Amino acid sequence: MRKEMRIKLIKELIASHEIKTQNELVSLLVEKGYDVTQATVSRDFKNLKLMKVPCKNGGFKYSTEAVDEYYSLEKLQRKVRDAMISIEEIHYFVLIKTFPGHAQSFGVILDGMEIDGKAGTICGNDTCLIICRTPEHAMSLRAMLESLR
Repeated sequence: MRKEMRIKLIKELIASHEIKTQNELVSLLVEKGYDVTQATVSRDFKNLKLMKVPCKNGGFKYSTEAVDEYYSLEKLQRKVRDAMISIEEIHYFVLIKTFPGHAQSFGVILDGMEIDGKAGTICGNDTCLIICRTPEHAMSLRAMLESLR
């Protein structure tokens, strides 16, 4: 099976089924007559940047669509309250200091959100640098993050 065809089929299956594990997807592909391994599916998941989102009936499923803004904002608020030590605005940047091991998760949440003026994030172990398009965007983002405390 060509990779392009497999990727297209995976997108269709993710959209039409509640797939909670990679092995469930492997089973569906095998049922459709395609010989794939879990390792191949795992690489495809990374390539597609699939994420787990909440199911209506509990648990999590894979999705190609971004988590809605409310869910992301809720996650960000929890992270701000639980792990943010300090926040500083420096021209085009917002610098978040976190407890050790939490900076990457700030970056993942922020990168998944549509925030006006945010260009991207760079994160280490305890520091998350948010790059903004203008100093005004940085000021607005810092204020928004502080309001979540």
